[in-house]
Amino acid sequence: MSNPPQLTALFAKLASEIETTVNNQSEDDDVLIKSLNQSLNLNEPVPRVRVLDSAFSLMCFTSPQVFESVIECSVNTIVSVLSALTECNFKRHGKSEVLRVGVELSADECVSVMEACGDILVKLNEGTAKCELLYAVVRVAVTMSKVRYTMQVAPVIDVKTSDGRSRVMKKLVNYVPKRVEYENEKLPLRLLLWYLDHQTLVDDVSQVLQDVVRRPFLCLSDELFENMEWRSIIICLAFSPVIFIETRALLHRWFLLTGLASVLELQVELVSMMLDLLSRPMRWGLSAEIGSKLPFSYAYFFFNHQLFRILAGPLSCDRFLELVHKIKKSVSNTKNVASATSMVDHKSSWSMAMNVPGWFYFAALLLLGNNLSDSYICRVDEDNQPQLASCSAAAAWYIAWILDPVDESVSCLLAEKLEKLSRTSINKHSSSSEHRKTAGDYSIKLKKPKPNDKADVGQVIRLWLEEFQSVKTINIQNNVMFRRIALGILIGCSGSLSEDGYELFLHYVATGTISQSTESQHAGSKNRRWNNKKQENHITRIDKCSRKEAVAGACIVFQLTDIAERMSDSISETREIAVDFICKIKLKLVKYLLKCVRRLLEFELDQNNDLLLKDLRNRMLWWRRRGKDVFHGYKDLDDAINAIASKLPHL
Repeated sequence: MSNPPQLTALFAKLASEIETTVNNQSEDDDVLIKSLNQSLNLNEPVPRVRVLDSAFSLMCFTSPQVFESVIECSVNTIVSVLSALTECNFKRHGKSEVLRVGVELSADECVSVMEACGDILVKLNEGTAKCELLYAVVRVAVTMSKVRYTMQVAPVIDVKTSDGRSRVMKKLVNYVPKRVEYENEKLPLRLLLWYLDHQTLVDDVSQVLQDVVRRPFLCLSDELFENMEWRSIIICLAFSPVIFIETRALLHRWFLLTGLASVLELQVELVSMMLDLLSRPMRWGLSAEIGSKLPFSYAYFFFNHQLFRILAGPLSCDRFLELVHKIKKSVSNTKNVASATSMVDHKSSWSMAMNVPGWFYFAALLLLGNNLSDSYICRVDEDNQPQLASCSAAAAWYIAWILDPVDESVSCLLAEKLEKLSRTSINKHSSSSEHRKTAGDYSIKLKKPKPNDKADVGQVIRLWLEEFQSVKTINIQNNVMFRRIALGILIGCSGSLSEDGYELFLHYVATGTISQSTESQHAGSKNRRWNNKKQENHITRIDKCSRKEAVAGACIVFQLTDIAERMSDSISETREIAVDFICKIKLKLVKYLLKCVRRLLEFELDQNNDLLLKDLRNRMLWWRRRGKDVFHGYKDLDDAINAIASKLPHL
């Protein structure tokens, strides 16, 4: 029965039975039963047919039930035959034994079977039989080429995609369930299709990326978990470390080609979700048995795994200095032999560091010498004095390396500029800070800054940004990571910047432009209401920004909150302090957020923007409720949310 013509004959017989069922739907039961008996007993005499007619009638079978049973039996027969085709045997190759696993079918024969399956799937009703048939055919196609395992070499998989198979694959993909089903611990069908045709993986990842770009206010980490189709993709990747590595490499290549922040964001969240799934498989809907069989992180992060273990750990000064030391050593060992391409490909240390951006923001925070008004974990010397200089120097080098990992002369220049900011900030801050010894060896307490300190810190950062714009060795405007330095700085200066200072730097991160300071201009506008623009006696930069910049500004607010929340436990002594820290940041962000939303609603919106506004409203509701309720009775925020809802007629 392993002969391909016999397989296609079975498919033809099944198609004939389905066609007979469809054509005879309007006939009487007696006529249908007679027709069925004739097809089952072509050489039998008429009296035997009458016996079967009577038996069916006595058992109260209807003709649809009989036909469906015949079709189901035919499908099960084909599935059984396909499942029995796989071979596993040992053969000698020279002095070594080779384990060969596969199906004895040629490429043309496999295409014929897949085409026959595609013709049948069009006619079959939804149900278990349809899924089983599709799974069996795809499984045969995946194992068509021999997979050879020897003790001397790695597994060799020789799967060449022909034009005919690609054409059939596109047809079969339409029948793949959106959700992953786990039965008898079989590999998910979607994963088999990825093995069979690499383009299906590219299409799935590309579709997710298109949705991410189209919906900028989407909380990607939540959506990857709550959207069942996206969750299925993550789970399938967890079942195959090889495919996960390929997916991460695919996104990394796209990022190098486009420089789009959305591509980097998806890559970062993909890594984060994989780590979450490996640590908490049952949260993702996997059984404890399946979860225990998943590989360790080494299989998914095969390249630079020791570096990855540091990156995936908690934030601290000691670990950061260890991270910088390890990267410097790696760069020193490879700079003379590695090409520029290999220094930034998916196997590189730089690629791994880009996938865990928390350390980049942590480094930006360290630049300003721990300018926090709350407790913070910091390295101290033998006299219990904070070693701000060593941490800041390492932070400057790390940020410069992220900005340009290829040209050492450029990264040195960038590090010099960053250290200049660090030294200026530390010198200004040391005169207004008071160190207080605590029980631990790595803890300091900073005195609450005075009002004029806030202006000083904001002015230092602003002048530094203006000076950095003159650096011609790197494309500042198009470097997705440079503007994000300000996000880490804003977290570090949360107690030293006013709302207006936050607005100035958030606007820079969103647009890449440095507006004039509005400290004095905003003094008379603290009580501006959402629906009363007449009280505003000046025009700020945000009031003239484009729709794209308004969207980017609101996104930056949510992004900064997410970053601060992920870092808060590491930079705070207790969870209570961490929660208060997030609340203080949100209170300084709300003013800029409302300006961006107000500006966004001034543009004409069509039906295609309904999803954008719905995501914005949901994100604002989540942002207001998350953590402590610090916006209770905050009318401007309520008015903004209601204004968005008024644009959505179905709410």
